[in-house]
Amino acid sequence: MKLRSGITLLEDIPGTGPPIRRHRYYRIRIRMWLNKGEPVCWQSPWGGVSNAVLEDEGRALVTDVRIDRVFLINGLFYGVEGMCVGGTRRLRISPQLGYGEKGIPGVIPPNSVLTAEITILAERDC
Repeated sequence: MKLRSGITLLEDIPGTGPPIRRHRYYRIRIRMWLNKGEPVCWQSPWGGVSNAVLEDEGRALVTDVRIDRVFLINGLFYGVEGMCVGGTRRLRISPQLGYGEKGIPGVIPPNSVLTAEITILAERDC
């Protein structure tokens, strides 16, 4: 199922909490994989850094983010539309909605297709 051009919904586990809303803060867990299934390992947490933690040897990031295009890459911003708190989605994100031609040096190569799994853990008051 395609959500938007450049994003494919691979798995959707609905949450039982309230629907998420743009411009609100949420606690999320995110995992990413590169084109051939290699996990993205973060070297340091990002987002609400004082509350951000890495799990599973850097393969999972738990952080607070605002649901907007400043805090999230476009693929995640559009990919979470319609989710509820407690839900998880696995998405395939094209490079133009991911990290594009620049990538993230040492973490995500340029022009990478990403698979991302995002779980909305809780709404936050930030």
